[in-house]
Amino acid sequence: MIHLWEYDSRRIHGVHMPQMMSDLEKIGNEGWELIMVKDDIDDEGTVTAIFKRQKAEVISL
Repeated sequence: MIHLWEYDSRRIHGVHMPQMMSDLEKIGNEGWELIMVKDDIDDEGTVTAIFKRQKAEVISL
């Protein structure tokens, strides 16, 4: 049995820690796991965060 993953990228606040933690908590409650934050902070203080979560389907071998 092989588990499949889906991936997503979202812009989150990268400077304001309370806002970042709030954003991450909301995304985590959707089942997403943070796997990477890119070093691409913009003028508004946001960064690209990459997430993954397990798909409901599996492949049997």
